[in-house]
Amino acid sequence: MGLLILSAVGLPFMALIFFAVLEAAFSTAGIWTILSNAGLDLCRISIGIVGAMFLDVQIHAAAGTFAAGVLLLELIFAAGAMLVEKRATDLGIVRQSTRAFGILFLGIVSMVVPAVLIVLNGGH
Repeated sequence: MGLLILSAVGLPFMALIFFAVLEAAFSTAGIWTILSNAGLDLCRISIGIVGAMFLDVQIHAAAGTFAAGVLLLELIFAAGAMLVEKRATDLGIVRQSTRAFGILFLGIVSMVVPAVLIVLNGGH
């Protein structure tokens, strides 16, 4: 099960960290913008992970409905992160750091969902 979590969640997460550090090193964008972008990228990666997890699921009684529900949950996290990104001032979020950490939080939560599903499924 550990290798499945590493390959499905850990490696994409580490790749994102690598590219975020490279962007921070060579970009003129501020650190809060880079962290906001990383949070949005985490949401996008988690959508791909969930899609890949259910790619070869044999459709049992409610497996299709469950897969659609999990994917919609991931899309809700991504939409929430985009909402905070685009309308932070309308939501009363004035500081860039608060906005960046909010988006990063939603991205990390969206990455936890596939990991929890792998653990609950026993790595199958």
